[in-house]
Amino acid sequence: MDLIPKAQRDMLFQRRKEELEHLSKPLKISCYATSIWDETLYNAWSKIMSLLIPNVGQLKDKLQKFADHINADEVLLFEKATFLVVAHHMRREHSDPHRFEKISNIIKQFKIELQQNAKLLQIY
Repeated sequence: MDLIPKAQRDMLFQRRKEELEHLSKPLKISCYATSIWDETLYNAWSKIMSLLIPNVGQLKDKLQKFADHINADEVLLFEKATFLVVAHHMRREHSDPHRFEKISNIIKQFKIELQQNAKLLQIY
């Protein structure tokens, strides 16, 4: 999508999506217009990850109960290796659509720092 002029992106995406949906019948598919320059790629992979987990509905129910119990505005569950969002529950609307990716990046950086500190401790 990055190489397509902005004015043509939606039209071309819809056309390609319709073609793929037609070719894949009777299967139902999902298509995502993504870019390497914004959060769309992260969001698409998070949705795909969520679809691959068989009990994601149960996880969402548990997150809702947990959020209610601790009176949290929002609770997220990340996949361990990629830090993609597997499930979340939101009790209050948030204005930042990029917050999942931001939180994921913060956790990744924290994990890297912990690993570096652990290596330093092993030296001594």
